[in-house]
Amino acid sequence: MFSSPQRVIRAVLVSQVLMGAAIVGIDMWRSQGAAAPGLFAPSTDGPSVRPYRPDLRPSDPAKPGAPAMRPMPDQLEFAEDDDLITITGQIAPGDGDRFVAWLEQTRPQATQVALDSSGGSVSDALAIGRSIRSLRLSTTIRDGAVCLSACPYVLAGGDPRRVEDGGVVGVHQHYFGKNTILPAFMAVADVQRAQASVMDYLDDMGVDLRLMPLALRTPPDEINILTPDQLSELNMVTPAAG
Repeated sequence: MFSSPQRVIRAVLVSQVLMGAAIVGIDMWRSQGAAAPGLFAPSTDGPSVRPYRPDLRPSDPAKPGAPAMRPMPDQLEFAEDDDLITITGQIAPGDGDRFVAWLEQTRPQATQVALDSSGGSVSDALAIGRSIRSLRLSTTIRDGAVCLSACPYVLAGGDPRRVEDGGVVGVHQHYFGKNTILPAFMAVADVQRAQASVMDYLDDMGVDLRLMPLALRTPPDEINILTPDQLSELNMVTPAAG
């Protein structure tokens, strides 16, 4: 069962004390060059938590012998195919503006956005999600695609939004850029403001704020895979119009 709204807010506030330590920890882990196993490796902390690396994406676990992970483009790639806009890759700084420029140049007629992204820049994910909502586009995660880290905020911009069987949606703590030990702890106030902007966005998009504790409890080097029931209860998936 999910926590009450009051516990959600309390969890968000308490988590800020630990955010600096989490950011430092992931920086130290990255500096040691540790290799992450595949998304479908055995759980490290319960049935829904998996290792995470933004530059890689999982192969289809139903295909024996396939490599554990596949390369993920280092910035988003946009394309239109019939009535479908595809957005693929990591969300790099500036991708929000790149998406707007692509829309202005391409003038797509598609009404649906298909996502396959390991996440990345939170602010750019929010900007892309708002662009999608302003155009009244739907969003979908197709069978075999992933939507991890900041990508669920792009998914939230769609109306309606759906996740096909075999699609993977996951959340974790936000990672706000490069840092060293001292700036990491000094930046807690900035992290709090960023978290508040995320909560405002989710509320605007009609997503249940109980999503936040699921993310805040999961370190940046891991990903918490949402179950179909969670996706439905949190309003991350919505019925089609009509």
